[in-house]
Amino acid sequence: MRLIIIRRVVVSCLSIRELMRAAPFLLPLLLLLAQVGRAQSSAPPQTIRVDTQLVLLDALVQIKKTGLTVDTLSAKDFLLTEDGVPQTITYFSRDQLPLSVVLLFDMTETVHAALGPLAKAGLEVLGHLKPEDEVAVMIFSSRTELLQGFTTNRPDAAYAIKTASWMADVEGTFLDEDMFEGVEQVLKAKPGSRRVLLWLTDGTANQENAFTKATIGQHAAARLHSQPEAMMRLLQSGAVVSALIDRTAETNRAIMDSGINGTRLGDVDHYSRATGGPVLSTSSKEAADRLSLLIDQLRSRYTLGYKPTAAAPQGKFCKIGLQLTPEFLREHPELRKQGVSVLTRSGYYR
Repeated sequence: MRLIIIRRVVVSCLSIRELMRAAPFLLPLLLLLAQVGRAQSSAPPQTIRVDTQLVLLDALVQIKKTGLTVDTLSAKDFLLTEDGVPQTITYFSRDQLPLSVVLLFDMTETVHAALGPLAKAGLEVLGHLKPEDEVAVMIFSSRTELLQGFTTNRPDAAYAIKTASWMADVEGTFLDEDMFEGVEQVLKAKPGSRRVLLWLTDGTANQENAFTKATIGQHAAARLHSQPEAMMRLLQSGAVVSALIDRTAETNRAIMDSGINGTRLGDVDHYSRATGGPVLSTSSKEAADRLSLLIDQLRSRYTLGYKPTAAAPQGKFCKIGLQLTPEFLREHPELRKQGVSVLTRSGYYR
């Protein structure tokens, strides 16, 4: 290949007169190039193999009326598509891959009253994890702070959760920036695990602009990531966003004053829907039970894998569709009558 490039450069750079003058010197080179060309044309064709990436996704199947999970399904019960094209499921499991969970505790003023019960729930939920599951602990407001990196050491994780229980912040919640930073942490999870960002919060966030940054975000990053940037990074990570929401009296007052402080609702729901993660509401009294239920739902998710049938350019967003097959629903009219929802991520980036 290098000789061919030399030939093109030599011919293109010489005029006709110069080419005639240089012919005695170029003739041996041209003969050599002809021999190389004949050798290449007579060589047997090479087979090029391109490995297609294995796409993994988690799915939670629930009965709409009761919220109970359907845990007796097999691969043949699912209809999986990418950009509308049916795909063949080549990997299927349930609760076999370990979890990598980032617990994110909300430090903002509206959550102070609920922080103790939420932290206590976080301590209790450590007992619902398997020995191979790993936990990281972060706090967030206008920025995030890592208290404990991924570890399977439960005492270390418990110490970080206890530390979070007495910390507080008077700044706002810049959830888009917090999400981006949280994803950067979840990307450090061990390979082959199911990645989860579990937010313990009141479900509110503040608008991220010059005014809020100057007033309630003085310790935020110099450049704040936008919601589209955070969403793209999240979908690239393959992580699931889940949340336990405890709305306090301070939360309700902040919502009433939303025109003043820019308080928004539903931001974490936006991210959870895109990744198919469950979101539960709670009160301080039942926080431990609700968080345990949330962990159980995350653990009971099915993991499906497939190799895309169609090529796509790098960076393209591919939409995923997942539903139960018509055959399964015909065989189980009781489920069809109650209604079944399949929660999974909306897609991924090649």
